[in-house]
Amino acid sequence: MNTDTPQAGTDLPDEEKARAIDAGKAWVDEYLDRNLGLMIEGLQRALVEHALSQLLLTLGTRYGRIAVPRVLEALLHMPPQGDQADEIRRRIHECDVSLLHDGSADYDWEDLSSEITHLFAFARYGYGRCLDPEQSRAEIEELLAHFRRVVADAGIRAAAGDDAEWLTETLAAAEARWAIDHGRAVAPDGLAALAGVKPKTIANLLAAREMPTDADGRIPAVEALRYLERREGFVRSNWQYAAKQSAVSDSAEARTLAEQVFVPVDSDGNPFLPSVARRGRDGVPRYAIGAKSDPEYVEGYWEALDRLARMPTPRWRRPSTSGRGGWSLVTGQEGWRRFTRVDLERMIEASTMTS
Repeated sequence: MNTDTPQAGTDLPDEEKARAIDAGKAWVDEYLDRNLGLMIEGLQRALVEHALSQLLLTLGTRYGRIAVPRVLEALLHMPPQGDQADEIRRRIHECDVSLLHDGSADYDWEDLSSEITHLFAFARYGYGRCLDPEQSRAEIEELLAHFRRVVADAGIRAAAGDDAEWLTETLAAAEARWAIDHGRAVAPDGLAALAGVKPKTIANLLAAREMPTDADGRIPAVEALRYLERREGFVRSNWQYAAKQSAVSDSAEARTLAEQVFVPVDSDGNPFLPSVARRGRDGVPRYAIGAKSDPEYVEGYWEALDRLARMPTPRWRRPSTSGRGGWSLVTGQEGWRRFTRVDLERMIEASTMTS
C-alpha cells in the first residue's frame, strides 16, 4: 500500500488537470528542438562503452571475450551477409567497442536511451508514460531508484564526462518534483534544479527569509510549488491524472467509438496495442508484423491490426515488458482480447505524443 501523502495539486478542477496533461506533452517538442536526443545518445554511448570496458577488465581475457561479444551482438543490428557483415563479426569477436560509434553497424540508441529520456521528461514536465497513474507511479519510483545508483557511481560519472553534471541536475530536479507531488518538503538545491536557477538564488531567498523552511532546512511543498508557479515555463506534473476519454456526442461517431474491437494476445498475455510502434531511423513510428523471414512495417495501427487478423498466424514485435532488453518477435494465441475502439483511439493518441 502506498503511504505517501496526497499529491500536491490533485484537487485541481478537471479543466486545470487537462491543461497540465496538454502542457506535459510539450516535452517532446523541447526534446527535439534542443537536440537533446543527440546529447542523450552520446551520453548513453559513453556509458555503454564504459560498461563493456569494465566487463572485460573485471572478467579478464578468458570470460570477458565471451561476455562482451554477446552484448555487442545483442546491441547491434547485423547486415544479413557480405564483406561488411564478416568484418563486423570479426570486430565483435575481438571485443572492439568502437563499433558503437564509428558507423560500421546499426543500433537503436532511442531504445537504449529510453530511461534517460523518461528521466528528463519527468523532471522537466512531470510526464508519466502510462495511461494508468498507478503504473506511472511504480515506473517513476523505479526510475528514480535506478538513477540514484547511476549518479552515485564514480566510474559512471567519469565516463559521462561533461554530461555527468546534466544527469545529476536532471535527477535532482526529478527528485524535487517527486517530493512536491507527494506533499513532502524539498531540499533547496533540488528546488533550484527544478526551477532552473542557480542554488545561490534559492540560498539568497532563504537568507532573506522570503521563503520558509522546516526544522531540517527543507522548503515545504506548498511553498516550493508557489515559487515554481511564479516562474515562466514551469509545468505541473501530469502523471497522476488519468487520461480522460474525449467527449463524444451521441452520434454515428460515438457509436463507432463504442464498438468492440478484438486484439491478438501473445503467449505472455500481452495484447497488440498502439504502444508497440517503434520509431525508425527516419523518425516515423511503425508496427513490425509478420514472420521474421518476411517482416512488414506498417505505419497505421488499424491497418496493422487488420493485416494481423488476416494472417494464418499473427506475429509482431514488441519491447520487453520489464523495460530491459530488446524487442522480441511474439505469436498471437487463441482467444483475442476485446477493447472498445475509443480506448484504442486514446492509446493511439498517447503513443503518437511519445513516439
